[in-house]
Order: sequence, then structure tokens, then C-alpha cells
Amino acid sequence: LVLNGRLFHSAAAKTVLILVTGVEGNIYNNPFYSVIGHQLQQQNVDLIVAHTRDAFNVTNAVNQITGLQETYGAFDEYFQDGDDDVAAYVDFAMQHRYAQIILGGQSLGANKVIHYLANHPEATIEHFLFMSPVNLAVLRKKIGPGQRSVIQQMIDAGRDEERLPFRLFRWLTSTAGNAERWLTDNTLDNVHFDPRGDFSQLKAITKSGAFLIGRNDHFTGGDPATYLRTLNCQMVTAQQNQLILIRKASHIYRNREQVVSAEISNLLKSWQILR
Repeated sequence: LVLNGRLFHSAAAKTVLILVTGVEGNIYNNPFYSVIGHQLQQQNVDLIVAHTRDAFNVTNAVNQITGLQETYGAFDEYFQDGDDDVAAYVDFAMQHRYAQIILGGQSLGANKVIHYLANHPEATIEHFLFMSPVNLAVLRKKIGPGQRSVIQQMIDAGRDEERLPFRLFRWLTSTAGNAERWLTDNTLDNVHFDPRGDFSQLKAITKSGAFLIGRNDHFTGGDPATYLRTLNCQMVTAQQNQLILIRKASHIYRNREQVVSAEISNLLKSWQILR
């Protein structure tokens, strides 16, 4: 299966930052990727915008083994596939023999990286960068009783591959089966604003790194700073990790892209990757 990412490349680069995208969070929808990529190019660091299977609502690609065209996308996602998607980009980076690989993700992409690192402690990763990880409970609350009833009726009728007559979360075109997975599949339910939540995946990560979020992010239970502190304190590397909050920034940092890019450059300097 072909995943079409984007590479911002510098001939002198010895370090690569991989950023795994969120749901329909592709480079066209989220300008901050390009701003970060161009900035890092000037500093001789590569950026891979890692489009996973849900980066676009619908994608058609020819499978390189079977030769058959396949359709995949956020409309019908399977969360267990996330590790394979992340591994594809990590493998790409390893094949290109970068001296340092920093693995990050934004939105649900951050949740996917958390899951990957928890289950692949052997991965050759220098640091992590979790940008605005999503508390799934916030999204699930957006699916009201009436919509849940329609989803269940379609599942019971064997119509799980049909599109819903409404948009999930008010913006995602989705099959009934995909909607049921969003409601019941806890594969990526790994970050919580409630300290009593299940943090087993974060606890399993041995790498150090950074969390970054906008102070106006609405997937945090209302307090992004406390949210990040709650997540970080679950980790064995808590004392080494950095927490970065972007003033006046939303979930996708609209109009604050340059600030986010500058913060990432400063982060690389603190890790002695940039001077």
C-alpha cells in the first residue's frame, strides 16, 4: 500500500523530523507543516510530513504487490493499522541513514506515535514530539444519542460499509462501521485530562522529548497547560521532557505557524541538533 508523504529535503541534512498527520490533517489542510518544513530546510534538517491512511477522506492508490487499486481514507479507518503507517516512515528514514530521527505527530497523529513508541521500544528514535494529542472523550461527546442510534441501526442491518446520513463530529464523512470504531475502539485512547485515565501507553515509552500545544486547543478538557502536565507526569522521562504552550493558538495553530516553527527550532537547539 502506497502512502504519499511529503519530504522537505536539504542535501546537508543529518537529522530528520517525522510528523505524523491527524485525521484529514494533510499538508493542504494544515499550513504549519510547510512553514516548519521550509524553516528546517534552511537549518539543514529534513522534515517528513507523514500522511497516514486517514490524512485524506478518500485516497486511491495502486498496491505495489497486487497491482490492484485500493481505496482507503479517514472515511473508513482501522486504528490498529496506525503502527504499520508510522513504521513505513521510520523505515524510510532508516534506509536513508539519518544520524538522528525525531518522531512526532500532530492531533490523532500524536496518539498514533504514542501507540507506536509504546509497542516498539527498540525503535531507533532520538526524541519524540507530541503536538496537540487528542483526548478521544471530547470527540466522542460530539456524537449525540440520536446519531448513535442511527449508527447502531445501520450496524445491526449489516450496512456498516455505507456512509452515514450525517457528518461525524460535524465534519467527517464516515461509514457506519468507522463511526462504531470511533465510539468503541480504544487503541488510540491513550491521553486523558483526567489523572485517573489509562496512561499505560505513555508509561511504556522510554524516549525523552517534548509536548507542544496551543493554549486555545479545545481537545484538552479546557486547560491545555494542566493537560500537558498530566500527560507528562505519567512518563518515566518526565524530568527530561519539555512542555511548550503556544499563546493564542488553536488545535491547528492557525495564524501562529511561524511561532510553532520557531519553537521547534529552539527545541532542536536544546537537544544540540541545531547550533
